Amino acid sequence: MKGSAVTTAAIVGGLILWEALVRLLHVPAYLLPAPSAIALSIWTFHHVLAIDAWYTTYEILLGFALGAGIGFALAVLVTFSRVLDRIVMPAAVLTQIVPKLAVAPLFVVWFGTGLAPKLAITALMAIFPVLLNCVAGLVTVDRRWRELFDSVCASRWQLFFKIQLPNSSPYVFAGLKVGMTLAVVGAIVGEWMGADHGLGNEMLIANSQLHTDLVFASLLVLSAIGLVLFGIIALIEDMTLPKYRRVSVVG
Repeated sequence: MKGSAVTTAAIVGGLILWEALVRLLHVPAYLLPAPSAIALSIWTFHHVLAIDAWYTTYEILLGFALGAGIGFALAVLVTFSRVLDRIVMPAAVLTQIVPKLAVAPLFVVWFGTGLAPKLAITALMAIFPVLLNCVAGLVTVDRRWRELFDSVCASRWQLFFKIQLPNSSPYVFAGLKVGMTLAVVGAIVGEWMGADHGLGNEMLIANSQLHTDLVFASLLVLSAIGLVLFGIIALIEDMTLPKYRRVSVVG
């Protein structure tokens, strides 16, 4: 409770300082709008922002689900096959090295300007953290458990479902939380490459018109969406895992 109060006070203090500096220094609104101007912009364009937020959230959720599903499936395959490990992991690292803004135009060429390229770039952003953390969880098995299952001639799948999969759940949640935050970025990058709706599209239009307060308003709404989605995953983790089983993010 005390920590929340300190955080709230710091945020409020920062906003007050921001407002004061913008007014005292007479900073032009197109360079840096005051928090009050951003709040007014949110109120004025709340209907437009609500529609754009719906489209962006839809893209984030679909892309994240696709990326997380692929990442988990690849993690399972990697843990079962050393050959696939040597193929999949370098390729996954390569997808992270290549700048997403550089490949996003190719996705538009390949998939058109509809929903598909946005889902592709969003999924691509989410795959790697889920894959890396799931692999870390699936391979982190006490040697004694392996020896016990070997002693009773248990199958590889029995070891997987009874030991590896439950053991990996904290790592899976860690990967999902990072994947969700990156999915938010991926959806915006996809909208920047071509979209008729969404917060990314709204930012581009507002920026071209030097409507900086609306750009900040869109960023604020996007941040709220990201925090809510991250919080939902964290809440599910709290409900399903005891605190002592939670782990730090890998990668």
